[in-house]
Amino acid sequence: MLWAAACLGFFGFLRCAEFTIPSDTSYNSSQHLSIADISASSTKGISSASNVSTLAVKIKQSKTDPFGKGVTVYLQKTGKPLCPVTALMKYLQFRGPHNGPLFLFQNKKPLTRVSLVLNLRKALRATGKDDSLYAGHSFRIGAATTALKAGISDSKIKMRGRWESSAYQLYIRTLREELVSVSSALAT
Repeated sequence: MLWAAACLGFFGFLRCAEFTIPSDTSYNSSQHLSIADISASSTKGISSASNVSTLAVKIKQSKTDPFGKGVTVYLQKTGKPLCPVTALMKYLQFRGPHNGPLFLFQNKKPLTRVSLVLNLRKALRATGKDDSLYAGHSFRIGAATTALKAGISDSKIKMRGRWESSAYQLYIRTLREELVSVSSALAT
């Protein structure tokens, strides 16, 4: 479940509050992501999860959507080990079709922002990473940074992250090694 949530957060450029629940008891189907907000499509017909090529995820409201108009975020199958469609389809098969929040632990408790960050940090510590450098916004920051490094245009990054201004540039992180290499590039 955590892998599917992380993939959705990253590939969807989502804010944590757009795919988690504030607390165990605060789920509201008119505000929070549910299984009904996910729809699948395929050019081959959806006879199995492996045929799904695109997922549409309806985000009902967000920080920059005060009137709750909502927006649909589209995720495409990548055909690579890191794939949001594959991760979500595997999770949905495990989760089952029952109502409630989209992301549920095995004990049926919803994924809250606090539980997401705690589990993310636990996983990072297990790999030897400094978990203090990561939080709920890391998915959005990581997506914007990765998109820029992959050569995706500023306009597409802004569109994908639903930024109406150049504020997305505040999310871009540059590695120290990249900054150090500027001196060598200037010397040529």
